[in-house]
Amino acid sequence: MNLAQLGLTLAGGLLCACCIGALAVLLTWRERAASAPERWRRLVTVVLPGSVVLLGLMLWTLLHVMLLWAPGAGGVVAVR
Repeated sequence: MNLAQLGLTLAGGLLCACCIGALAVLLTWRERAASAPERWRRLVTVVLPGSVVLLGLMLWTLLHVMLLWAPGAGGVVAVR
């Protein structure tokens, strides 16, 4: 374990926590619409595309953190 691995892991964890918070804000914003048609419009135009982007970013981050801690990856991180 080296300092670069630990720092990148903490940054990845922070990024995932921020994505979860942003998802919560999106869903809360959708529920605060005045009418059902407005909630549907917000869902289709903002919440679904935003959720896809945020969840994709979380999966990408988790994949790279797992690859970072894979056996034999310590030397690669130290070189870069």
